[in-house]
Amino acid sequence: MNSLRIVKLDMVRTFAIVCVVLCHCSELVYSSIQYPYTIGELSIQSRLFMVISFTLGRLGVPVFLFLTGALLLKKTMDSQQSVLDFYKAKILPLILINTIWVILYNLFLAFFLEEKTDIFITIKEILLLKNSAMINMWYMPMIIGMYVGLPFVAKIVKNFSLKTMSVVMIGIFIISYIIPAVNIFMKIYGINEEFVPVIQLPFLGGAYGLYIILGYYMHNDYNKNVKSGILIIVALISFIITVAVQYFSYEQWSKYNYKVWYDFPFMLITSLCIFLLFEKIKDENIKKGFSGIFTYISKISFSIFLVHIIVAEMLKKYIVNLGLKLPFTVFLFTVSTFIISIIIIFILSRNKYIAKYCLLIK
Repeated sequence: MNSLRIVKLDMVRTFAIVCVVLCHCSELVYSSIQYPYTIGELSIQSRLFMVISFTLGRLGVPVFLFLTGALLLKKTMDSQQSVLDFYKAKILPLILINTIWVILYNLFLAFFLEEKTDIFITIKEILLLKNSAMINMWYMPMIIGMYVGLPFVAKIVKNFSLKTMSVVMIGIFIISYIIPAVNIFMKIYGINEEFVPVIQLPFLGGAYGLYIILGYYMHNDYNKNVKSGILIIVALISFIITVAVQYFSYEQWSKYNYKVWYDFPFMLITSLCIFLLFEKIKDENIKKGFSGIFTYISKISFSIFLVHIIVAEMLKKYIVNLGLKLPFTVFLFTVSTFIISIIIIFILSRNKYIAKYCLLIK
């Protein structure tokens, strides 16, 4: 094993990128359903599979954010130069990558999918004034924004214990998770009312920032007293609740079809339990052969994030048209997209400039 790497965190990152690919493949398959069939008219098994696969996929981003907190908030950034060095090392490459891939995605949309593109919209996407049409790229402005504040959050968490920070974190949880969840339930039941909190706590990153802060504390010895069995039970219960809310939102009586987002409280709980279960793995218990696979996929996980959506869009019509049952279609689609993306990245990364500047492989 590479002594410079924490293999269990490579496993976590591998799990996360598999989830991201699953999320997008599931979404693309089920969004391709045409009239007269709608999601609500699918069989119980197919609709349940749709919600489960999509919810599993949604776990990817929270796990990535936990990793961000675990690995980056421990850095010492207590001087102006250290903050500027962090920005240069982390934010500038992301801005460059965003620019390159916004252009590539728009060329792909124009020439391969024959969709209309607009140069002014492309410029807005490059300047982070608008999300890209590609369903994965909302992540870029979010994570760049998170990185801007990370040096200052790192300083805060190093000086205050989880007990002290819990006051602020509970406030974030109520404002950014509980209130939005209440609004979701009211929409589903057709209650024409919405709670909009007047108080805001955005300075620690809001809903996304809470994942990052928890990742730091949970990675640094705050998880030892939590039994694995309890984590598994809590994860299963919160996952079932997340699935159930979405499933029943597609019933005919529902007034709102809900696709879970990262500010759903039980999504936070489920993903945190999974992260903690990975944290309990000891590197010496991971077989050496598997550790190499996890390490490689971990290293190229961001590249997979960038490449897989193009692969998925190109494969979609062929796999969907096979006429398989939707669950089998999602499985085949996900596996094919993941494997082909890795092959493409392996080939492209032979060029060190493409690897560094286009795929962000170090």
